[in-house]
Amino acid sequence: MNEWKKGLVLFSAMLSPLAMADWQVDVNFEMDRAGKQHRAQTSVSLIPGEETVIFDNDTSGRSLVGTAQLLEVTADEVKISLVVQEQCPDGEWRTIMAPTICAGLNTPASVNLINEFLDESASLQVEITSV
Repeated sequence: MNEWKKGLVLFSAMLSPLAMADWQVDVNFEMDRAGKQHRAQTSVSLIPGEETVIFDNDTSGRSLVGTAQLLEVTADEVKISLVVQEQCPDGEWRTIMAPTICAGLNTPASVNLINEFLDESASLQVEITSV
């Protein structure tokens, strides 16, 4: 009987809207460095297991790239990995932030980062929706 209950729970989780949905992530990234602001806003579809470029901006001669990857989907939340990097003048890439965010459907999540050494702050707001 216990195995039957496990199977029923797994079956109902598979039928949940979170498990069956196509995913879209709405992203708002803002960075303030020495009084200059850089912004990127986007909305892209995510495919499980694939890294997706969410934005690719060239600001002030520096390329700013954001990527996202759908890691896990449960009945209650979606887990995504985000990476925001910039290309420095010497051609090297610097990671600004690389959070893993767990959020429910239509429940915004945010990450804020302050780097006093570089006099910069960055914020990333994310909302996951199904389409």
